[in-house]
Amino acid sequence: MEANTLYEPALCLLKTMTGNASAGFHQHQYEAIEALVAQQKKMLVVQRTGWGKSAVYFIATSLLRGMGRGPSIIISPLIALMRNQISSAENLGLSVVTINSSLSQAERQRNEQLVIAQQADAIIISPEQLANQNLIENVLSYVLSNICLFVVDEAHCISDWGHDFRPDYRRITRILQSIPGNLPILATTATANDRVISDIQAQLGDEMVTLRGSLMRESLSLQTVPQWPKAKRLAWLSEIIPQLNGTGIIYAKTLRDCDTVAAWLSDNGINAASYHGDIAGPERERLEQALITNQLKVLVATSALGMGFDKPDIGFVIHYQAPGNVIEYYQQVGRAGRGIDAAVGVLMLGEEDANIQSFFIRSAFPAEEQVEQLLGVLADHDGIKKAGIERYCNLSSGDIEKVLKFLAVEDPSPIYKEGSTYSRTPIRYALPHDRIERLSSIKEGEWQQLLDYHQSTSCLMRYLANALDDRLSEDCGKCQNCFPEGNLNQSVPREQVLAANDFLRHQYVPINPRKRFGASGEAARAAFGIYQFPYQSARLEAEPGLALSRWRDGAWGDLVADGKHANGFSDELISPMIKMIRAIPFKTVPTWLCYVPSLRHPTLVSDFAHKLAQALGIHCADTVTMTEMRPPQKTRENSFRRSENLDGLFAIDKSQVYTGGVLLLDDTVDSGWTFTVVSALLKQQGAEKVYPVALTSTARG
Repeated sequence: MEANTLYEPALCLLKTMTGNASAGFHQHQYEAIEALVAQQKKMLVVQRTGWGKSAVYFIATSLLRGMGRGPSIIISPLIALMRNQISSAENLGLSVVTINSSLSQAERQRNEQLVIAQQADAIIISPEQLANQNLIENVLSYVLSNICLFVVDEAHCISDWGHDFRPDYRRITRILQSIPGNLPILATTATANDRVISDIQAQLGDEMVTLRGSLMRESLSLQTVPQWPKAKRLAWLSEIIPQLNGTGIIYAKTLRDCDTVAAWLSDNGINAASYHGDIAGPERERLEQALITNQLKVLVATSALGMGFDKPDIGFVIHYQAPGNVIEYYQQVGRAGRGIDAAVGVLMLGEEDANIQSFFIRSAFPAEEQVEQLLGVLADHDGIKKAGIERYCNLSSGDIEKVLKFLAVEDPSPIYKEGSTYSRTPIRYALPHDRIERLSSIKEGEWQQLLDYHQSTSCLMRYLANALDDRLSEDCGKCQNCFPEGNLNQSVPREQVLAANDFLRHQYVPINPRKRFGASGEAARAAFGIYQFPYQSARLEAEPGLALSRWRDGAWGDLVADGKHANGFSDELISPMIKMIRAIPFKTVPTWLCYVPSLRHPTLVSDFAHKLAQALGIHCADTVTMTEMRPPQKTRENSFRRSENLDGLFAIDKSQVYTGGVLLLDDTVDSGWTFTVVSALLKQQGAEKVYPVALTSTARG
């Protein structure tokens, strides 16, 4: 099809796709379609969110399929897009299939069969699926030589200079070696500065043509709020959100903060819900739809509500905690006001933000000791599954996953995966320290840039655009610095701050009983050679319990942390502990209390336990003793090592096991293994219901 005959069919498809008979192309949209379809060019499209990048590749796919070409392949991390925009593609008559981790086995098999049978017009693949050799060799091999278009969505993820580098994207360059060299390629992103653009071009082809639009968001009024404690931030949110038009998103950095903010807003009569990676896929989809259909006023989300979520009438985006850099901030705040005339974006800053960001920077790349441990395990085994690696190294399951993924995309790679089994290759490997240090330094600089944005007295929209190397000639005229008269009220009633502080002091952390003593029967036997716990036993399970706080949570968690460092807990904690204990739905009311002892700090928990029991009016027993000094549980990184570290560590004085339910007290809880083991030992010696209680939780999240 000649370029001059392409415009009308493309425009017709746009109108059909959008369901809008008066729809027209945005700047550069048609140019991108024409370059891909008529000229088979390699294109990099850098355009703001909401510009319509998916329209380009779906319309191009439809036109190319009409010419008898094969399907398009779209690499995208956007499961939200897969749900959100596939219906638009289907308006064009396209058969779109997805291959990602959220599919059931039956759904995946059905989609793979559609690909093999050449019945798919577009195949959307999440990047982690590119590690699946079975998918490459037995499914995609049927179409790779005949595809019409290769799309890399959110292309900044391929660059380790970018704010959201994903190692799986590195596999894309290997896939490109299997497809025809003259194939049109489209890379899309809304968040790439000059450095990232150069890196994308270097990896996907220096001949890429870049179409770059303005990143200005005319409808968006940007504001900042001073650094406030959590209680004041919560109080302000509950005051201001009812005053804001439409529905919106609040971004938080951690799962627990999402839950806390959503619960506080709900308690204050605001229709809010929490959204994060620990929520099951169907429930996340339900929450997305609830926001899209305005059943919710606000969704409190981590970045799991990320790229690809499309609701054009979002009225506000508020960051309860700061993102890692201004590029990530631009992408997230840009979800507001895509299809309406006025929207608000507010950046709050928390006292905890610097520590959170420091953790993310430190953990972005594996440490040398982690790599050496894992490679040593692989070298000692003739193939081993990921679940088995925990047994032979002191790495968490998350760190094992991270190191394996990092090493798998190194070129050449020191590891090899066949099916679900990993092996060591003969490649000599050294961690790229210079690259890691360079990138970590860049991330630290980007965090400082975000802090500078928060304090900026110039146009905030222009600041963001400049960070993305989009040099605007004019200020936005709408942000807090351009138009102070439009700023949101930042005064907060004192009584609301006090209410928020009281709320934070009653955010108990559930302690859920472990159901098994190992990942398998073999693992349980290996970990508990002395105690000989079975793989699973309901008879030895603890009951659900509660922790009073989270470590350094701005409420009771601060007082607990201070007491732990001072080797003595404040009596001020007794009353809130009693209140928490009375909130537990006991099956058998506790008639006595015992505690987890410590040889390092022999009086820390025991003194508090006796005071707490006296205040409760029940007996405190020194039932549990510790047999020897072992490494602290916090130094054990995975489930196997934590359970193994406790085997044989505790003894129970049967003469001090009493009738009735028992409260089992410890100062901290993390994985829950200590409570699991001590509860089982107590129940073996005749204890009835065991209810774990702790002063604080140190679990991540």
